[in-house]
Amino acid sequence: MLRQTFTARTSFRSGTISLLCAVMTVFFPTISASAELNVPENASANSYNTSWRCDDGFQEQDDACVTVEIPDNAYLNNRSYGRGWECVFGYKRVDEGCVLIDLPDNAYLEPSGVRWSCERGFTIDDGKCAPINVPENGYLSDLSYNDGWACDRGYKADGDTCARINVPENGYLSTARSGPGWKCDRGYVASGDSCVAINVPDNAHLGYMEESWECNKPHVQRGDVCVLP
Repeated sequence: MLRQTFTARTSFRSGTISLLCAVMTVFFPTISASAELNVPENASANSYNTSWRCDDGFQEQDDACVTVEIPDNAYLNNRSYGRGWECVFGYKRVDEGCVLIDLPDNAYLEPSGVRWSCERGFTIDDGKCAPINVPENGYLSDLSYNDGWACDRGYKADGDTCARINVPENGYLSTARSGPGWKCDRGYVASGDSCVAINVPDNAHLGYMEESWECNKPHVQRGDVCVLP
């Protein structure tokens, strides 16, 4: 009796497994078809054997892997698209080749290997690196404006020279890039080339903002004076 029961269960399990295999073959044909993957020469299949990729130094063309032809002074970039190669550092692509980058005097290659910049103290002028003419009382600034130079503190640019800044009484040198180069002390306001005192009325004090005053509470402003409401 036990043997008959075991035999029946075994037959049932075998039939179930056979049925599952048949269903998987119908609904997942790629599993059985993967064994028939046609991998061309100079290519390798993936770990699932479902697709292939050209080996390094080759690119796909018409279901085949053809050799990537690289010019002198170039190297393979192992990309599956494009030319498949790039120029080495210091060379640039021209048509289907790599030509040496012509560096002018006093220039250096940037990290990209295809662009160049002028050394400190020089600026690009008509494809060359020309020296920066720093005026008296000036210095190299490495800035894109003022032709690469700036004036010392106490001076400001005036054409190609650095002119002394005349700071009036009750004023101080300013760091602003525009304007006269100076500002008035707190409590004073610019008037032409001078700094004049702000007229603060009775019952008032200098305001937070420059060139302003505010009435002491509870006084309120009435024109140029502070009065009680």
